[in-house]
Amino acid sequence: MAAKKDPAARRAREAARRAAAAERLGPRPIKTPRPRTLYSLNPPGLYYQEWDKPTGTDEEVMGKVIEAFGTESGEAATMRLLLEYRGIYGPHVPLAAAGHLDVIVQDTDLAGELTKSMGSTPDDVRESLHSLHAQGMLLVADDGSLWMTIPPGTPYSAAGGQWAFVEQKVAAPTS
Repeated sequence: MAAKKDPAARRAREAARRAAAAERLGPRPIKTPRPRTLYSLNPPGLYYQEWDKPTGTDEEVMGKVIEAFGTESGEAATMRLLLEYRGIYGPHVPLAAAGHLDVIVQDTDLAGELTKSMGSTPDDVRESLHSLHAQGMLLVADDGSLWMTIPPGTPYSAAGGQWAFVEQKVAAPTS
């Protein structure tokens, strides 16, 4: 009959193993927290000069716009889009960059190619592109082209912790 294992002895062996490993490897390096929004990453370029920050809840902001302009107005449609962007980008929205990304999705083959290769709907592809943009994995360059990027403070970022522009995904739309 097998003897039962002593849980206290097992915990002691595990603690000794961890202590020996910590002594061998040294203390863990302190990691700097990675910023969570595109705004806090401070992306370079003309498209990231101005940021909009709607104040109030979505319902409050929409209520004011609908009261002033009506439900079907262009202003209401614009505010719905802005609030959609706020849901993706956080409180600070790069209006020029987010709007230009929508132009890229509409006027280039990128969305079509991704829809086919990913087997997703165009709306899902658009949302995915905005999500990657919000994380700093895609940026709009000054010439209007879309680039795959590596944000600063990540293992593969450029020297000195700068942005790394890796690959141009699509040239600027020419419409």
